[in-house]
Amino acid sequence: MAQKYAPYGLWESPITADAIAQDSVDLAAILVDPVTKDIYCIEQRASEGGRCVVISNKTQKEVFGKDFNACTRVHEYGGGAAIAYNGTVYSSNFMDFRIYAAKDGNIKPITPEDPNKLYRYADFCVHPVHTDLLVAILEDHTNDTPRTVRNSLCVVNSSAATVTSLISTEDAEIEFYAAPTFSPSGDKLAWQFWKHPDMPWEGGQIYVADVHYNSNTHTLSLSNTKLVAGEANNLSACYPLWASNDKLLFTSDESKFANLWEYTQACTKPVLFSVVQQDFCMPPWTFDDYSFALLDENGTKAICVAWRAGRSVLYVVDIATGSYVEIKDESFDFVVINNVSRLSDYTFVFTGLQSNAPGAAMLCTLTGPSFVPNFQVLRSTASASAAPFPEGIISLPTPLEFKVAGDKTVYAVYYAPNNPAYAGSSISGEKPPCVLGVHGGPTGLETQNLNWQKQYFTSRGYAWLDVNYSGSSCYGRAYVERLQGNWGITDVSDCIGAIQSPQISSLIDTKRTAIRGGSAGGFTTLAAISLDSSAASKVKFFASATNSCGISNMELFAEDTHKFELMYIIKLLGGTKEEIPKVWHDRSPVYFSANIKTPLLVLQGNDDPVVLPAQSWTIIDGIIKSKGHVEAHFFDGEQHGWRISGTVKKLIEFEREWYEKSMVRPTVAT
Repeated sequence: MAQKYAPYGLWESPITADAIAQDSVDLAAILVDPVTKDIYCIEQRASEGGRCVVISNKTQKEVFGKDFNACTRVHEYGGGAAIAYNGTVYSSNFMDFRIYAAKDGNIKPITPEDPNKLYRYADFCVHPVHTDLLVAILEDHTNDTPRTVRNSLCVVNSSAATVTSLISTEDAEIEFYAAPTFSPSGDKLAWQFWKHPDMPWEGGQIYVADVHYNSNTHTLSLSNTKLVAGEANNLSACYPLWASNDKLLFTSDESKFANLWEYTQACTKPVLFSVVQQDFCMPPWTFDDYSFALLDENGTKAICVAWRAGRSVLYVVDIATGSYVEIKDESFDFVVINNVSRLSDYTFVFTGLQSNAPGAAMLCTLTGPSFVPNFQVLRSTASASAAPFPEGIISLPTPLEFKVAGDKTVYAVYYAPNNPAYAGSSISGEKPPCVLGVHGGPTGLETQNLNWQKQYFTSRGYAWLDVNYSGSSCYGRAYVERLQGNWGITDVSDCIGAIQSPQISSLIDTKRTAIRGGSAGGFTTLAAISLDSSAASKVKFFASATNSCGISNMELFAEDTHKFELMYIIKLLGGTKEEIPKVWHDRSPVYFSANIKTPLLVLQGNDDPVVLPAQSWTIIDGIIKSKGHVEAHFFDGEQHGWRISGTVKKLIEFEREWYEKSMVRPTVAT
């Protein structure tokens, strides 16, 4: 069939909002039972209101009932909702916040009734000897304000359905715990700890303690607690994992890159014989997303995921010698690897994402002295009912680097307009409009995996540009720290610089660029089009904008966001409101809504506990009072991020229609 021509942004595409929302599934985690070697996947289903479902790989059936949601609200972002051990699957239930145990079809709650949903549990580990005892994170919302929520470590007795305290201090309102893990014998426990104003990737610390079992009370206690890695406000240690009873592995960014380290009673030292200038983990926004696992029972080798040029790479690390070998194979085409877990000797599982195919839960076996990989798909996120899209319709990512002020490098990913039915534009000399995506966090990363929403736009003749601005993760600690004190300044200038760079400006119509982002990315979007400090607010630099649950008022955010991020803003802005009141004012877009000349689309979940709806209402009111151009949509049942298929469909269509009205069609809204 002959290719057609039409204006960029108005191509017809088979990638519809319905097709994206229909049967949309994300793989939240993959679990391995270390005793039975059974594998389980947790998938989040948009068609079921975002319900998380534990699926047995053996039976391909749900482990819990249809009304069960395997999700936790600890830190609001959750993760670590379930674990499997010796044939039993333990999981938090989002519906009532209790932990349940499922074995051989029998399901029972193992924590007390909690009618007011005051207690939240996550990130479990089972004692290897007294297997009815689990250590877990406990988040106590008895006094439910961001400054009074208490975090601690607890012991759950699954036989008696009781919960007792393991570590809880007078400072629990400013403290956090993660990643509790028993040594193979159960004689020691390791965990991560941090407290305000740190985030776990800023000043996370690893502790180790001796474990004592009381046979009379059937309880656990700790002694000889020792700090083994990490330093508040200075360097971060994350993801503890026992290689043996005497050796603990973890990541540390002491070298300014998060490399693999080890602790023994003799010393704490890097595993690798020299620093690898790559991060061997993602920042722990959620629980239990490990990027490495042991490959052999003796703990002498590990499979590790590192990040290079914004993509995952795999290494086999010899823990004894500190040497490492990259897994290079034509069958390895994953750009994102998460949730790495050991299955058996030289066999491991992970969730993998590709640039040109749906994500999947994967099993990999390494063979021979050169560790040749064999990959097997365990479970795919591809829809079983949706019709396949035409071959060649996927726009593949092109990683880019460009220079900004001070000769600093910034990273971006470009997706060109692509649709096999079209040869180009029907307008002579036309360049495509561009959507600039700003990721959240801000300590996050926009990865290069297949995202159908991006393809929805590129298949209609848009270009798409993701900017991993200064402050993004996986490029080393120094890159993250560029944003400290500069949030709303450096991220904005990096986005503007990306559009103005020769690599991008030669490819797109710079006068028809939309900026869009969610959460912290929503703030950067608002800052770019409003703040006096932004070059893009002086003129209508961006033709259109979309803000999803973005921050507009720094003071309001610091008062009513959740505990996990309550003090995050202090480092990002460079001080407290009392110390630098002018900065807090000058970085709040709500005070500069009169500057907004760019048409703005606002999307907000009504149940968002992280960025409350008031943040959106205040910026909307300001724009209306200034007679600006704004459209807003609020969604019941949605929290921080979009989980419900009906919402996803509407969001995609609203955004496309907004860009068509504001920058693509000749009848541009002003």
